[in-house]
Amino acid sequence: MKKGFMRMVLGTMSLLALAACGNTSGTANSAATDGSSGALQEIKDSGKLVVGTCADYPPYEWHLVQDGEDKIIGFDIDIAQTIADELGVELEVIDMDFDGLIPALSTGKVDMIIAGMNPTEERKQSVDFTDIYYTQKDALVIKSEDAKNIRSENDLKKSSLATQKATIQEEYLLGNFPDAEIKSVPKWNTAILYLVTGKADAVLMVETVARRYVEENEGLEIADFDVASTPNESAIAVAKDSEDFLDAVNDILDDMEDSGKIEELIRTNIEVMDENSGE
Repeated sequence: MKKGFMRMVLGTMSLLALAACGNTSGTANSAATDGSSGALQEIKDSGKLVVGTCADYPPYEWHLVQDGEDKIIGFDIDIAQTIADELGVELEVIDMDFDGLIPALSTGKVDMIIAGMNPTEERKQSVDFTDIYYTQKDALVIKSEDAKNIRSENDLKKSSLATQKATIQEEYLLGNFPDAEIKSVPKWNTAILYLVTGKADAVLMVETVARRYVEENEGLEIADFDVASTPNESAIAVAKDSEDFLDAVNDILDDMEDSGKIEELIRTNIEVMDENSGE
């Protein structure tokens, strides 16, 4: 009698446990689906928006030292600040190598990436992207003394070319210059250093950024021909399955674009970049 009763109790408890597990799973899935306790709320609850960037990309993001203080500035940073303000949280910016940004986002070290990043199909396998907020074409930076001999991409087919790791510029060089020596480095300023010191014959980067480095380094110029690479379309990256946060950021970007604020921030930061050229 007791054994039969105990079997019945244990059986009932097992059914209750299964039901509880089923309810827990359903609640979690529901929360993940409707966003009621998703990434957006977690960021608001934390009171901080942690952003990953690679701050060697003026006027997108770069280090500016004034009065002994080192600040990361740029229109990407201003956009991130606007997003943080709209969410009612503080902004924290973490500077790292470009090829470390997606791993940092995927592991939860940062909440989003804003670094002039192109939403390629390969990257979309790991993270989600907002709408495009800025588009720029590429340019080749060369030494002025070599300009007469570098009149087209064909003149660089067997040269030494530098660019940044994990970028679409690197992908373009690897795919279109099979006989060239491609030197991929963590930072753009290292690529420029390679050019200045003769370790590279040209550097492929976004045109606006290229102009900054040309102004900073005497004896460099932008090659006088168009590069056939795909234009760099910048978007913000967020973690997979954070639709609530993604939608909120897209809404803020839409408002900034409609009001002309993004264009204003770009223009302002280009002016700041020009004013501080050589410092």
